[in-house]
Amino acid sequence: MMNRMRHISFTSFLALSLCAVSMVPELARAQASPGESSLEVRAFRLLNGGAANPVLDAVMPAVTDFDRSRWLLILVWAGLVLFGKRKGRYAALMLIPLIAASDQISASLIKPLVGRMRPCEVLGGVHLWHGAEGWITTPAEVARSYKSSWSFPSSHATNITAGMLFLGLVWRRALPALLAVAVLVSWSRIYIGVHWPLDVLAGMAIGAALGWLAWIVYRRMLPGGGRSDDQDGADGLLDDPGDGAPEEEISNLV
Repeated sequence: MMNRMRHISFTSFLALSLCAVSMVPELARAQASPGESSLEVRAFRLLNGGAANPVLDAVMPAVTDFDRSRWLLILVWAGLVLFGKRKGRYAALMLIPLIAASDQISASLIKPLVGRMRPCEVLGGVHLWHGAEGWITTPAEVARSYKSSWSFPSSHATNITAGMLFLGLVWRRALPALLAVAVLVSWSRIYIGVHWPLDVLAGMAIGAALGWLAWIVYRRMLPGGGRSDDQDGADGLLDDPGDGAPEEEISNLV
């Protein structure tokens, strides 16, 4: 059952990556004219205002705000260093360049090159989280600027996917739960009105590629070539009994 869940999680991310690539022509058309009849605008309307309800209105601003969760992330990282034994310390070390690279590639490199406007800047009637103002619905005719940065890709989606997929490959029992967190955070960017669906799909695809590469580097860094901690008598709570053969298990996921 657990292997099946991991298989579904992993193949779902491969499907997302392919979907993002296939929608590049749609991005070009949306850049030129974001009409209501376009596929991406319809998807945005469904995942933004169409999904709006009081529960998600309360949850999504907290999910999407990394400033609120910064201390929690720092505590998790420190927990890996202090209590994660060998695997945890090497994983924590790898997370630093991974997140730095994913953030810079998405925010500083790709966004200025693409220069895509956010949906709340070009569409009316957007269900928008506007910080201190709370939830607002933008006017039918866009009359003001709500965000000053570019839209494509979503850096939140890139960063969270890179981190969660990497940790899920290190601790494979946790992979489905970690990918669920990545999907929730990524969807929150559409729900609060600041990203198009393709921004999020592309961000997740980029993050998945970077997370995979980080896992490959991590395996080479780890003494013993990725042997499980139980061989050293230092099992962590999330260690897998089968961690001694990561290549075979990952090959079975594809």
